[in-house]
Amino acid sequence: MRNGFKVFDADAHVVYPADLWDRYLEPRFKHRIDRRNPAGLETYNPVLVDGRYSQHDTSLYGQFQKAIDWTHEDMVAQYGELATKGFTGARCARAMDVDGIDVMVIYGPEYDLWVDGIDPELQAAMVRAYNRWGADMRADSGGRVLTSGPIPLNDVTRALEEIRYAYEELDIRSFWARPNHFNHRNLGDRYYDPIWELLQDLDVPFATHEFMGLRGQSEGVDRFKTFTEWHTMVHQVEAQAASLSMIVHGVFERFPRLRCSYMEAGCGWLPSWLHRIDEHLELSGGAEFPELTMDATGYWKRNCYITTECEDPFVADVIRWLGDDRILWESDFPHPDSKYPHTTKEFLDLTPEDISLESKRKILWDNSIDFYRFPEGYLPSQFKEATDKPLTAAA
Repeated sequence: MRNGFKVFDADAHVVYPADLWDRYLEPRFKHRIDRRNPAGLETYNPVLVDGRYSQHDTSLYGQFQKAIDWTHEDMVAQYGELATKGFTGARCARAMDVDGIDVMVIYGPEYDLWVDGIDPELQAAMVRAYNRWGADMRADSGGRVLTSGPIPLNDVTRALEEIRYAYEELDIRSFWARPNHFNHRNLGDRYYDPIWELLQDLDVPFATHEFMGLRGQSEGVDRFKTFTEWHTMVHQVEAQAASLSMIVHGVFERFPRLRCSYMEAGCGWLPSWLHRIDEHLELSGGAEFPELTMDATGYWKRNCYITTECEDPFVADVIRWLGDDRILWESDFPHPDSKYPHTTKEFLDLTPEDISLESKRKILWDNSIDFYRFPEGYLPSQFKEATDKPLTAAA
C-alpha cells in the first residue's frame, strides 16, 4: 500500500534459481536440461535444452548487459539480499514491503520451454515443473507472490492436461503464453480453441508476455542486432500481432467470456492500433472475417486489458480514448529498467493534470482484481504502508 492506495502488481518477474529444473523436473527429463556459460563469457540464464541454448545467439553472445551498463554490483545495490541470496517468496515479499506492493503475479520462464522446435513432451514436463516451483513460491511468500502458469502450446492435448493439473492440483489461477508465431501458428489459429474454451470455462485469465532474446521467431530477430533496436521493437510489435490475430480470427467472438491481457508492451499505441484494425475490418472484414459481430474496439472493451508501467505518460491517452477500466499496472520488477523501489510513488505522481487519482486507484488495484478474479481468500487480507527502507545485501 502506498498513501492508502492498495497496489496489485499485475506483471512482475524474478531471477530464477539456477537449480529450478534440477529440483522440480521429473527425473527422466533432467538429463535433457543443462546450464553452462558459453566459453569465455558470463551470461544471464545460460540454459541448454536438448543441447541447444534457449536464447538466441544475438542476445547470448551480444553482451547486452554491457550495452545497458547493468552489473551485478548494480543489482545488489538495487535489490539487496535478493541479488546475493536469491529470489525466494519470503524475500520477494520483504522487497514488496519497501515499495508498497501488496501482491504481485510473476510471469516466466522467459526462454527455456519456448525454444524453437522443443519436444512437446519435454515442454509439458517443464511447464509442470515450473508450476510446482510456483506453488512453493506462493506458499513461501504468504500468498503475496503468485505465478501465472505457462501453457505448452506445441501440443494442445498436453496444454489442456497441464492447465487442469495446475488448476486442480497446484491452485494456480492465471495462465500465459508468449505472443510469438509458434509452429507456423498465430494465437488466433483455431488449433488453440480448446485452450480458450477451457480457460473460459474455468473463469481464469490468459495473458501474453514477450521476452526479448528467444531462440525462435520473434519480431526484429532477422533485422536487428543491437539491444536498442530489438528491445524497442519486439515487446510492442509482438503484442500488436497477437492482439490482431486473436481479434480478427474470432477468438473473442467464439469465447466472449475469455479475459486476455497483453503484458509489458507499453500502452500508448493501443487506441491507434484498434482504430487501424477497425478501419481495415470496415474495408475488407465483411469478405475476410464475416463471422465477426463487433469491431476491434468493441472486443477489446469487453475482453481485453493492457498494462502500464509507472513512468508511461501515454496511459493518459488510453484513458482518454478507451476509458480507465481496462488498464493494469506493472512494476517490471526486477528488470534493469524497473524503477523499484519507487515504482508506486512514481505512478501516483505521474502527470496529475492528466490522470486523476481515481483512475490511478483503479489501475493500481481494481482493474487487476477484475482481470484476475482470484477466488475468495486467495489474496492476502493485510495491507501496510510502504516502508521505504531498502533491502541490504547483508540483511
